[in-house]
Amino acid sequence: MEITAINLFFLFTMFIGSLVGLVLIYFGFQKNRHNILLGINFLLLTYMSLIVWLITSGYYFHLPFIYRTGNLAGFLFMPLMYMYIRMVLTGKALAWKDLIHLLPFLVILLDFWPLFMLDNVEKQVLIHSEISNPVLFTTYTQSRFFSFDFYTPFRSVALAFYWILSVALVWANTKKHDIKGFAKEWFAWIKIFLGLELLVFFPFLLLFWAIDPLTNFFMVHLTIVILTIVTGFSLVFFPKILYGMDQNLFVEQSIKSKPEKNETLSEQKTREIESKLDLVLTKDKKFLQHGYSIHSLAADTDIPVYLLTLYINHHLNTNFSDLINQKRIEESCKLIQSGKFEHLSIHGLAEISGFNNRNSFTLSFQKFKNVSPSAFIKSAKAKT
Repeated sequence: MEITAINLFFLFTMFIGSLVGLVLIYFGFQKNRHNILLGINFLLLTYMSLIVWLITSGYYFHLPFIYRTGNLAGFLFMPLMYMYIRMVLTGKALAWKDLIHLLPFLVILLDFWPLFMLDNVEKQVLIHSEISNPVLFTTYTQSRFFSFDFYTPFRSVALAFYWILSVALVWANTKKHDIKGFAKEWFAWIKIFLGLELLVFFPFLLLFWAIDPLTNFFMVHLTIVILTIVTGFSLVFFPKILYGMDQNLFVEQSIKSKPEKNETLSEQKTREIESKLDLVLTKDKKFLQHGYSIHSLAADTDIPVYLLTLYINHHLNTNFSDLINQKRIEESCKLIQSGKFEHLSIHGLAEISGFNNRNSFTLSFQKFKNVSPSAFIKSAKAKT
């Protein structure tokens, strides 16, 4: 591969997009599950940047097995990004009805299925006949169901549709939150993202009839690369988004901003939540996991975040962070009183009890036991 400035730029873009995506997915499993969705979106953006680079550089010929997969990534990215924004702002998990957003993806998959099933030699012949003309290469002339010029404008229209839904959600929720902490960083970053996303489809829709197809191709695909590099790199400056810090407080505030009529639970639902919390927290002791979040609890109990928050706030008269920390402190007290962990330091006790550091452990211990961990340990030893 020839080392040129444009190649280095594309490679750097793909490196940043992949790194950010993997970090988001990793910390999503550790803390906030919705970040998994954002991580997948960044990997999809990175994949689309890869496709653009392979087309413009001519290297696509060497990877025939990914022929015609760029649109699949695009039609996955659009609804998944909207669903990520919805999950953050409402605290609601994905539901079965959300599968309807995957309909365009499934249509394309079915439309081009015979093409996907071709062997690599046959795909290389097709690539060789089209690669010199980027416009021809991306017009999807092999469609069985639609005309050759259907998918390119439809993709921009679909992106515009999901962009409008996302902007409406962000606009409606901006004034409902106290803009600080996680909320401040998230709202700042998502506005950057949506602003750059607008550039992906708006010039195409605005100038579709005014400029030649080749210029349109470069405008649309270059903005995809810019969207990947700028929004991915900018997340480095928003660590609360990248690593999922303070999200639980944001979710609780989001629930409190809902109308009062939504803040009730039926007796049957209350018993169901109580039973599942007892199983997950009391028996399985999931709270001992480091970084255990309300999204983790929602996944383990199969109960939406907003219902868990309502139950914890109104029936337990506490919040999620205090609930988890109190259970961790109770568990640490049992460990101390058992006498089997005398070899552990305060830091060791904090680690085994689910806390990330000694300081948060000490503060929580003082809050729920009105005594320091050291004093409690001395008292426990005096009784044995």
